[in-house]
Amino acid sequence: MKIRKAIGWGSALVLSMTLFGGAAIARTADMYDAPRVLSVSANPLDARQMRDRIVAGGQALGWAVIREEQGLVELRYDKQGKHQVTVAVRYDPSGYKIDYVDSFNLNYAEQSGVRKIHPNYNRWILNLIKYIGPV
Repeated sequence: MKIRKAIGWGSALVLSMTLFGGAAIARTADMYDAPRVLSVSANPLDARQMRDRIVAGGQALGWAVIREEQGLVELRYDKQGKHQVTVAVRYDPSGYKIDYVDSFNLNYAEQSGVRKIHPNYNRWILNLIKYIGPV
């Protein structure tokens, strides 16, 4: 009541739209295209060790393996049933590469040849690389 008296109805409406209206705007950012992570170790991992490191790093962050074949692990991250992303991690003893496959409710779009997605995707991928670790 005090706000209404101090600034009036019109100002209160503008203030509430400013404070709460932004929540409905979908956020997007340029999609991070993760580079290939190369092995720099004098004793490189074999393919099985590389796969195990990818799976363990993903699982530590809540990523689940949804498909596997030689040299490929597909991981899915589900954020509270509201947001979901699937990535393909292609690997060999020399390193690995994470590529976007699909997503749900992350505002993915391609605009003029530039892929856009919710900024959380970029953070999730950078964290995944961090948890898989250097190879």
